[in-house]
Amino acid sequence: MRIRKSKVIEIIGAPISLGSAGKGASLGPDAIRIAGLQKCLHYLTLEYVDSGNLPSLEEPYPPKYFPPGEIKYLDEIYDFLALLKDKVYESFKKDHFPLVLGGDHSLAIGSLAATAKFYAEQGQKPGLIWFDAHADCNTEATSLSGNIHGMPLAVAIGYGNKKLLSLFEGQFFDPLRTVIMGVRSVDPDEAKFLDEVGLQVFTMKDIDEIGMMQAIKQAIKKASPKNNPIHLSFDVDGLDTTAAPGTGTPVMGGITLREAHLLLEMLAETNLLTSMDMVEVNPILDYRNQTAAIALSLLESALGKVIY
Repeated sequence: MRIRKSKVIEIIGAPISLGSAGKGASLGPDAIRIAGLQKCLHYLTLEYVDSGNLPSLEEPYPPKYFPPGEIKYLDEIYDFLALLKDKVYESFKKDHFPLVLGGDHSLAIGSLAATAKFYAEQGQKPGLIWFDAHADCNTEATSLSGNIHGMPLAVAIGYGNKKLLSLFEGQFFDPLRTVIMGVRSVDPDEAKFLDEVGLQVFTMKDIDEIGMMQAIKQAIKKASPKNNPIHLSFDVDGLDTTAAPGTGTPVMGGITLREAHLLLEMLAETNLLTSMDMVEVNPILDYRNQTAAIALSLLESALGKVIY
């Protein structure tokens, strides 16, 4: 076993499920910890600090009513994302590797806003790889559900609700340096949007045709043409449902576990991965914490574990 040394890993728990349709994703950070996160980091001889969880943002009971076309829980989620942004930004300033554990995928707005801000101050433009079964490129005008976890990528590249956009302070990710991998569920309006803004999308059909290794090479080159830092936002529903049953919006026919490990191993080898989200682990929907354990094994690959 060979380990690639890295910066201090800072674990940041983002226990939010309010951006999604159901409960349980807010338990994801602790599920990953229970699966043995600190033990694995210690075994990999990686230096780390666990900064704990932000205050949990779980859906209140009974739920509020939102009329069609209105974003659900916008003010509550905005406040949570602002806290997360500050926490991730502080991690970068300490020269740490922010590892954000979710939580539903709306949290990526906070982590990406911090990433964009930090690197803008360094005169750099980071790239983005979005591993997901869904495009997450809806806006309040196109979303059928009003759930923010279907909107974060659109916000990250500068489209959508003004309040959410304000978190980026004008520093958005370049859509031409943004890659979606594993997508297989796209709303009609999202498909039009993706074509218009020029995101690189690797559907499952694309991956089947060219192979996972070639798709990964193209994705890294697209996100980082000049050795730019890369943020990876990893939604476990990008995996095939047989590997990750414990997630809120599963879609059959996804990326295999071995293919996902290959992506993370190849990213680790570039030494360009500087921050990461691991999202949508939902232990309520899981079996014996299987999905959290899978997420943990994938984090090991992202942080440099190589078997030979």
